[in-house]
Amino acid sequence: MTISHPMGVSALSSIALTNPGNNPKSSFGKGGRPSFEESPNKEAITPTTTVTSSSSSPWRVVMDLGREPLSRMPFEWARSGCRMPLAIPCDFARTSTSSTTEQQVIQPRSETVSFTGPDGAVVKPIQGGTWTLNDPQQPTEINFSLTFPETMARRDVTIEGGSTLLLTGRVYTQDEFNQLNQAYLDAREATWQVGKELNDMVQRQGAAKKWNEDTQSWEKRYRAENPWQAAQKRVQYWQRKQEQDAKLQERPDPNTLSDRGTLPLATTVVSNDNENNQQKIYMAQGGVVRLQDVKTGRPGPVMGTWSAQPITNSPASYRGN
Repeated sequence: MTISHPMGVSALSSIALTNPGNNPKSSFGKGGRPSFEESPNKEAITPTTTVTSSSSSPWRVVMDLGREPLSRMPFEWARSGCRMPLAIPCDFARTSTSSTTEQQVIQPRSETVSFTGPDGAVVKPIQGGTWTLNDPQQPTEINFSLTFPETMARRDVTIEGGSTLLLTGRVYTQDEFNQLNQAYLDAREATWQVGKELNDMVQRQGAAKKWNEDTQSWEKRYRAENPWQAAQKRVQYWQRKQEQDAKLQERPDPNTLSDRGTLPLATTVVSNDNENNQQKIYMAQGGVVRLQDVKTGRPGPVMGTWSAQPITNSPASYRGN
């Protein structure tokens, strides 16, 4: 059943979700790297499992599948350089099943996904999976999965039938972005201040001479600068400049972020950066798409990248279906 929301967040009635297959539960292993492990105690979402969504957030997920540098995909896969673009409007929902078990599911707004190939439109079914944040209160990573029941191909870019794609990406809350931005602005201001002091020293040394009536001669307007102090000021400037560059690298480029959207929070989570139990976030471009290993359920080789934009009433939000 297609889910439609007039606004970004709304309550849903009872719906039947399409079976996403044996999707793994996302977690984070050693070093903060994402890992996907099977959760035997988790209730499976089957076509007959009725879930009630307490809240959901619509996003338009766009995948760009194809050969990536150092990818471990088969040598012939996407060797031509061909790409497969897929746009999938989805609902990130927090649901409760009949056993009151709360789950986080991602449900495509359409039962199919399509692209235009050399022979015309290619339409194939798609199924949702689960999504997780590494830290509900201060998230920095999001993981979710989508399953393709049938084989989908565009030239030599192929998704085999039954494959599950695992998507991982960086997210920023408004608080985190504000902190990173302020840290950069403070570092830039410190660089400018030292640069001004250094520039004043140079200008004083190069200032025009003045006429001294008593000695009847031209003389410098200012004392000669201490060479040691001038050298220290130059070193200090380059230190401040390096700190500024480091803060700039830490702060995400606003042009690489999505518009601000939301994700539903659990009722037990308390966050300063939420509204109506919705976590306000930005999703960064350049997320990683990996093929799930059938045997282990863990992320396999890289298949491409992804980005997302929240679906709103804005004409540029691509509401989709």
